[in-house]
Amino acid sequence: MPQVTSIQGNSIRYDESTLEKSIQAVLLERIDASELEEKGIADLYDPYLLTGMHEAVDRIKQAKEQGEKIMIFGDYDVDGVTSTSILMHFFKTVGIPASYRLPHRVHDGYGLKKYFIDEIADLGVTLIITVDCGTRDIEVIQYAKSKGVDVIVTDHHAVPEIIPTEAVAIINPKREDCHYPSKNLAGAGVAFKLMSALAKEMLPADKYLEYIGESIDIAAIGTVADCMSLTGENRIIVTEGLKQLKRTRSRGIRALIEDKIHEDLDSDVFGFVIGPRLNAAGRMDTPYKAVNLILNNSETLEETLRDIEELNEKRKMMTKQFVEQALESVSREDNILFYESAEIEHGIIGIVAGRLTEQFYRPAIVLIDDGEKLVASCRSPEFFSIVELLEKHRDFFVAFWGHKQAAGFTIEKSKFVEFKQKVLEEVNALDFSMHQKEIQVDKLVKLEELGFGFLHQMNAFKPFGLGNAKPVLMVQDLEYTKFSFLGQGRDHIRFDTVHGFKIFGFNMGQYYEEIKQAKKIDLIFDVSEDSWQGRRNLMLKVVDVIVGD
Repeated sequence: MPQVTSIQGNSIRYDESTLEKSIQAVLLERIDASELEEKGIADLYDPYLLTGMHEAVDRIKQAKEQGEKIMIFGDYDVDGVTSTSILMHFFKTVGIPASYRLPHRVHDGYGLKKYFIDEIADLGVTLIITVDCGTRDIEVIQYAKSKGVDVIVTDHHAVPEIIPTEAVAIINPKREDCHYPSKNLAGAGVAFKLMSALAKEMLPADKYLEYIGESIDIAAIGTVADCMSLTGENRIIVTEGLKQLKRTRSRGIRALIEDKIHEDLDSDVFGFVIGPRLNAAGRMDTPYKAVNLILNNSETLEETLRDIEELNEKRKMMTKQFVEQALESVSREDNILFYESAEIEHGIIGIVAGRLTEQFYRPAIVLIDDGEKLVASCRSPEFFSIVELLEKHRDFFVAFWGHKQAAGFTIEKSKFVEFKQKVLEEVNALDFSMHQKEIQVDKLVKLEELGFGFLHQMNAFKPFGLGNAKPVLMVQDLEYTKFSFLGQGRDHIRFDTVHGFKIFGFNMGQYYEEIKQAKKIDLIFDVSEDSWQGRRNLMLKVVDVIVGD
């Protein structure tokens, strides 16, 4: 199997025999056939298979019977706001008095705090349900218990050795004593399972499947936006979520995507259209705007939608600025990259860390100066667990949280230099030379074979996403009639081909001269459907380029 290095320094692997195979034959070799079985909402796992579900449902039923006040405590990201929205809508449907409290990314940070408990207890709340957080909040849950407030935790983050025993229940599929078949649910997926268990108890039997079907698009948004693998139960959630999205009951979500609904809808609409906009609210302002967009069916919808679009544009502009600064300032000699700034917004440090990891295929830690403390967001390639690294150094932190490839922490400034030195020594001692970002080409193609028939065969394997990536195609010796920059700036490029296709290379303007001088070009790309003003076209997007003499 040939292996070459691309213009971006990636290792490109491809099998020349795929030129003779259909796209379906190629994709059947990479995915378990069981994943392709047609499954629907009725095939979702029984929510009571989750450890703690019985205890949680019993406590919520008790609260309903006794007229107690319930508070949902969420998070500021998409997973947190979708989780919150799922439970809020259900509680309103069945007449349970509930409200919600979301932390501010800058002022509060991630997770429960004692001052939240004081505030919530003063409101007369006697039951808190966390979503997308809580597994590590031992002391805070103990404090809540002392204030007469019970806590149910729903979460999906990594589980520490010690968990809060004072909680009524901790519903987290990653618990060692939880044998739920799908371990990779998002926070929204776990909240969706709690809602499903409650719906079994509180809704008429003939309304149960209908109701959870009407909620599944919101769970799918959180699942894709939080980068969960689209296999197993998540595949059902996202497949059914895409169907429901076309008739979503959320006026806010409908307004967000009204010009983007077409037959070829894929998980991209969750990950690149809806997700970033909902995230922008929590990154640049307040997550309440995101929940309001999902739940609000009132006359303020247009104002909320306009605010979120403006915040998203601000997020994109600031991300571009600080990514450029980070790329110039990080030490490229180290195996782990550190970038610190007093000016960067809290809401984009995770994006900048992700771009550094994407660019250099190494773990990255981006920190913002927050007075006496530094707040960090971390990202890492698949071969390295950033949360395991932080676990080793947890004594340095005021708090930390995360997954294998995405984490965060807060550290006192006085401890940072020592922490950084220890981490650099530890990670620089590792041999990363064997780890190079690799792109596996699924199929060699000739441009003339591409069309809607090809797309139809490929789409039988949707939804594409993490765990079932969109097929990567490659054309050798690209023949093009025009090569140019795309748009007003010089950030993007475009090939016009002899077969009439336009192939777009977004954020690849830096490679323009090198590509233009090349005598031979092999192009790696993906294909999807683009629908504009009722017209269907194939959209070809550059993944990478191989140049030769």
